[in-house]
Amino acid sequence: MASIIKANQLQDFGGNSILTSDGAGVVTPNASGIKNTPAFKARLSADQTIANVTDTTIACNTEDLDTAGCYNNTGSTVTLNGISTPAYSFAPNVAGKYFVYGGARFDNTSGTGTLAYVMLKKNSTNSFIGIRDFVPYGGFFAGGIFEMDGSSDTATLTIYQNSGSSKTIIGGSTGDALANFGAYRIIGA
Repeated sequence: MASIIKANQLQDFGGNSILTSDGAGVVTPNASGIKNTPAFKARLSADQTIANVTDTTIACNTEDLDTAGCYNNTGSTVTLNGISTPAYSFAPNVAGKYFVYGGARFDNTSGTGTLAYVMLKKNSTNSFIGIRDFVPYGGFFAGGIFEMDGSSDTATLTIYQNSGSSKTIIGGSTGDALANFGAYRIIGA
């Protein structure tokens, strides 16, 4: 025998809404403990030149998603939610474990070189690196889990190449730009 319970809201004993439904099957979690937020995804809106043998922050300046205003999409340090946040960095205001990811791709006119990589940095320290031999159309990706304190930790995506001259990574005016950076909080971890 099966039972059906119909409700548009689930509350805890304190009357706090845990889940709501719009009546059309869309359920919204309301309790912060069951949301993958803060979360963001940003992209590079135009091509960016990367100097030889220089660790360069990728200027992902266009936000496709930023649930809590925790991503700095400007070229200077700003304060977000009380946290001093470097240019193009994520500073979540909720402590927890976050899956952080990012990648980029060199354009097809960049020529060859010996080595290039993208790095995800926590508080300016290399944490995860995506490495490959440098070739035209070279794509790079890195991802991993950061423990973030919600009060001072930041995450940044950088790129490095040593081809002997400056190279160009591909940006774009649409959501399919090849240089992307994002993160979301992992619930239950």
